[in-house]
Amino acid sequence: MARPLDGIRILDFTRYQQGPFATVLLGDFGAEVIKVEDPGGGDFGRRMLKEPDGFSAFWEALNRGKKSITLDMRQAEDRDIALRLGESADVVVENFRPGTMDGWGLGYEAFKARNPRIIYAQATGWGTKGAMATLPSFDQIAQAYSGFAQHSGGGPGHRPEVPYPGIADQSGAMNLALGIMTALFVRERMGIGQKVEVSLLGTQIALQSPDILHFLHFGEERAREFRASPTVGHYECADGTWIMIVGIDQKFWPRIARALGLEELIDDPKFARGYPRAVNREELQARMETAFRSAPATHWLERLRGQDVPASVVQDYAALVQQEQPWANGYLVEQEHPRFGRQRVVGTHIHFSETPGEVGAPAPELGADTEAVLARLAANGRTGSP
Repeated sequence: MARPLDGIRILDFTRYQQGPFATVLLGDFGAEVIKVEDPGGGDFGRRMLKEPDGFSAFWEALNRGKKSITLDMRQAEDRDIALRLGESADVVVENFRPGTMDGWGLGYEAFKARNPRIIYAQATGWGTKGAMATLPSFDQIAQAYSGFAQHSGGGPGHRPEVPYPGIADQSGAMNLALGIMTALFVRERMGIGQKVEVSLLGTQIALQSPDILHFLHFGEERAREFRASPTVGHYECADGTWIMIVGIDQKFWPRIARALGLEELIDDPKFARGYPRAVNREELQARMETAFRSAPATHWLERLRGQDVPASVVQDYAALVQQEQPWANGYLVEQEHPRFGRQRVVGTHIHFSETPGEVGAPAPELGADTEAVLARLAANGRTGSP
């Protein structure tokens, strides 16, 4: 069955996480992704979190479905090969510091001169403008600079936290893939190529847009508390399991109260509406905490869902992979690995009814496809075909 990006060829110079995850997404949709690596060891991601058996979940998750070729950018001949590969590519993707690819003669203008319809996607740490544009950056740096780490720790005056190393990279990758897809759509409609820029900093600011907009308007940063409100947060149950509830809309308040056996509070003036609940939050939270601690999580989950309240137990990965829901939707799947046998892996999370994507093959060995890709390039040169 056809996939959405069948026939699209991507020349992938990216390393580590932000760029590689973007091209994984596009590869799952059918794009041919040719990963260009240094022959001296390849992408450092190959060695990230590598276990004694040789398996690196970091590498496999971020490089499945790709071809690997090795080119030495210090050599003029290999740089010329890269430009020639760009002549038949639809997309070039890189995440070096601004100016690095230009220094090699492989920037946007160089590829555009060979292929005016090329989409050149550049992922950076700080953006391409401003005094900090060429400074080094990684995921946690973007979390720190953007206010995300401070806000995650509770706001000003609290100890900063990095709740999930990788969130800037992973969300930045999705934005990068979105930018590439949009540029491909524009090219289809208007016949023009262009440069696409995405940064870790820009993504982290966009990710926090409601909170940052609040600060821009009111001049104050809202403190991040243990619970957003009594009806939005997690509560510990009698068995030590935590349940998360999200009752943002007023309609959920009576449902939550009924589920917890607190019907007498539904019309109490101290709790009947959102503002008085906020004013009296400590009292209400104490009542709700007592209720949750009186029975195990399974009891409360059944009652909350019986009232159509958005609720879930707080799970770890071990519990998640035992659940039917992610497997039923293809978010987790099984796959054969040539070295490690049958594997459970992360699947695709965007589904198309007529042109579905699929999980790419396991990540390639370094340079595994160099000979085949260069042979095709030589043959195309003889025939003049793409």
